[in-house]
Formats: sequence, C-alpha cells, structure tokens
Amino acid sequence: MADMKSISARKLRRQAIEEQLAPGESIQVTKEGGKVFELRRVDPGQGDINDGLDRLLEEMPPEGKRVRIDLARIIVEDRE
Repeated sequence: MADMKSISARKLRRQAIEEQLAPGESIQVTKEGGKVFELRRVDPGQGDINDGLDRLLEEMPPEGKRVRIDLARIIVEDRE
C-alpha cells in the first residue's frame, strides 16, 4: 500500500479520477472533515449474458398463470 496515491474529495468531484486508474490500482481520498476512504478500480471482466439471464430468472419466483411470451421481441421493441 506504499504506492497508493492520495487526493482530496474536491479533486474527486471535479475530475473522473476512477477512469485514470489501472485495474487493481487504488487511491486514498481525504474528505474535509478528515474522513479517509479508498477508491479501487475493479474490472469484473467479460461476463456471459446467458449466465446473467439464468441468475436473473432464478431470482424471479413464478407467480400466477404461466403465459408464453416472445422475450426477443420485447427486448427489440424496448430498444427502439
């Protein structure tokens, strides 16, 4: 942690500091009241859309009568 950069909260508000960080790099932010926190860039990497959709559907409990829908049509219409 000796190579950690330190900035003020004011500078964090005025610049997009997090975009300048390399993956895994962090900076220490000091607020006016003396509160200190660490901002670390974390890149989740490339995710699989099918795994994400499976997880989403597992979280949504089925309720009521089952109705067949065209999910692809709904997504395309939503983007238009």
